[in-house]
Amino acid sequence: MQSQRDGNLQHDERGETGHELALAAEEMAVQLELVKLADEELPLGVAYKRFLDLAHRAIAFEHGTLHVTEWGSGRLVPVAVRGNSIDLADQVRFARGRGLSAWVAQEGRPVVIPDPQTRAERSPFQDGGLRAFLAFPLVQNGMVAGVLALARSDRIFTPDEFARLGRVSESLAGCLGRLRRTARLRELVYQDPDTGMSNHHHFLARVEEELQRARQHAVEFTVAVVQLEGTPVRDQWPMVETITRRLSGSMRSCDLAVTFGSGRWGLLLAGVSPDRAASVVDRIRADVRQAAGVHLRVGLAASADAPASAQALLDRAVAALSAPA
Repeated sequence: MQSQRDGNLQHDERGETGHELALAAEEMAVQLELVKLADEELPLGVAYKRFLDLAHRAIAFEHGTLHVTEWGSGRLVPVAVRGNSIDLADQVRFARGRGLSAWVAQEGRPVVIPDPQTRAERSPFQDGGLRAFLAFPLVQNGMVAGVLALARSDRIFTPDEFARLGRVSESLAGCLGRLRRTARLRELVYQDPDTGMSNHHHFLARVEEELQRARQHAVEFTVAVVQLEGTPVRDQWPMVETITRRLSGSMRSCDLAVTFGSGRWGLLLAGVSPDRAASVVDRIRADVRQAAGVHLRVGLAASADAPASAQALLDRAVAALSAPA
């Protein structure tokens, strides 16, 4: 009998040890994936989604929202969702914004409901579909870079799970910090400070990407250069603002409108032939003429002309600037 009990105990210990080793291996894998994610040059929205997926590997949840701290204002804003967007007390205003996640960012300490140290038999939430909520601050160099707001409907967050999240939180915060710094630097390099539009550097980078895509997949796109006619730009700043808004509002999500300064803008129309691009630009010119009473000259250049580089395609569009309609 004693031998059987000893055998069962050894089996349980081996099983427990194996489970712990598996969890430790998964934690290490998540940390390595976070390092890789921080080094990848992904669109920020895609990177944030991947970040939430890795957080889910560290601690399982049904619904999760990643909040980040805005540069300058320090306010907390949601940037990615897995499942449904989740927060508590979202009508309550705190210094960093609305909701319990904003309070967590403000105080720099987590909130877990119900407390995993208690044995609550009844859900503390009026919403019967919610069983547990966790808001965890991601702190780097003493500053809250973001907050993970997580929820489940089937069970509470256990002390072991909370501890596991704590162990990977440094890697999570480090990855998030690098993603945000890289995006901020790119924004400063690619954004015109006066209008908030993308600038010449961003335009050439995007055109180069589209050229590579066109060579690989036989798709086409068109570049347009738009020039304001009339008196010096410094005397027409309200008109420049109007044109900027009209151009930006006319673009699809896959297109790009940028400012070159001095009353000149660039448009990248993805998947659009020169004929279709001419129709699009004609509508924009008519819209601007009606709204601001000014004329625009436009030059078009197509990827089908097989330019050697993004700059070469842009130069063709500049050379093709036409007379006003």
